[in-house]
Amino acid sequence: MTARVELLAKELDNLHRGRGVYAADVVDRLGPWLSALIFGDNEPDRALGRGLISAHLFDAARTLQPDLEKVFLAGLGVGDDSPYLTARLEKVGIELDRGPRTILRRLREANRAVAQVLERRTRVGDDQNPLVARGWYVDRIESHAIIGDRPQFIGIRDIHVTQNGLTTLCESFSVPHVVGGPDGAGIEVEPTEGCEEIEIDRYSASSWLLTMHLPRPLDTGETHRVGVSVTMPSRDFIRPYNALAPVRRTRSFRASVRFEDGAQAGHVWRYDGVPPPVIEDRQPTGHSLTPNDDHCVAADWPNIRQGLAYGIGWV
Repeated sequence: MTARVELLAKELDNLHRGRGVYAADVVDRLGPWLSALIFGDNEPDRALGRGLISAHLFDAARTLQPDLEKVFLAGLGVGDDSPYLTARLEKVGIELDRGPRTILRRLREANRAVAQVLERRTRVGDDQNPLVARGWYVDRIESHAIIGDRPQFIGIRDIHVTQNGLTTLCESFSVPHVVGGPDGAGIEVEPTEGCEEIEIDRYSASSWLLTMHLPRPLDTGETHRVGVSVTMPSRDFIRPYNALAPVRRTRSFRASVRFEDGAQAGHVWRYDGVPPPVIEDRQPTGHSLTPNDDHCVAADWPNIRQGLAYGIGWV
């Protein structure tokens, strides 16, 4: 039996205590392994959590022998509203004509069998695409653009860890390439906080992959801030927008643009969740922004969706 199965079995044992899956705080009582298995890279949902937990465990219980299934479901509190595990096991022991020690041993056996089923059904192999590797999501991302002779984009990510031992983060950034324009060889990428080293791999003429090495392995439930600065070779290299189209779960986004030359701050607008190709059309939307006295504009999106583009454009 693998170490992961043993850990899952122990967490199932703890879950049976009290009212089992009908405990008011059942989502909070999940151990880290069960939580990651049921909710993945999402935070446990308290509104729908009990249903998801029950669906996983009830379905796995159907694979057990009838007596083990009956003991396991009694442990979860199914069909018995007693607030005490011992009382529920005593009733099922009478039904099966088995003593308390035997029933408790059967419950441990059922937990190990269910843990094996859950581990087998949810095992995920290593995904070779680093952009979708599991283990974290973005709680908030900020992108601050300073548009001068050498435009600079400063990205700040507040991440939430969902699997133990996270050591690297992978993200991409793109600067659509103009045929005959600069080749991007002079782009400078530097960590500003939260990471010790950044590896840069160029996907194409317009896209780069950044691998950010964290200062230490992070564990489930931890939060961490990572900052990266990207400086462009010249103003000719950039397109007139500061935008995000997330491929990983991202909760919120803030963008700002400061024009070092006030004349650059002409017509400015925001993109509020559009198909990414829309921003390449350079067509103003109906949501204009007015630069302040420092030639700055900023916008917030408290809720964003994967695959859509959000940000600030200008002409």
